[in-house]
Amino acid sequence: MAKKLGKSEKLDLILSELSALRADVKTLRKEGARGAKPVSSARARPAPAKKPAKKAAKRSEAPRKPVKAKPVLVETDDEEPRPQPASRIA
Repeated sequence: MAKKLGKSEKLDLILSELSALRADVKTLRKEGARGAKPVSSARARPAPAKKPAKKAAKRSEAPRKPVKAKPVLVETDDEEPRPQPASRIA
């Protein structure tokens, strides 16, 4: 079974692989430069002209629904106490 790597070991492994890939890219660029056709780069196209930033349009709020009042228990001053309703659970 393979040994579990710690965070720093994982980072070291990733960085070493990245540096190896960079070296491979450098050699491929050099080989491409030796060929008859130069490789076109991503910067070959001119950058688009900067336009003034447009202000974001304000969205209109959706019409709000009226809030329904919650039922409130009101105490009355009845002299006779009302009997409690029977439970429906038998």
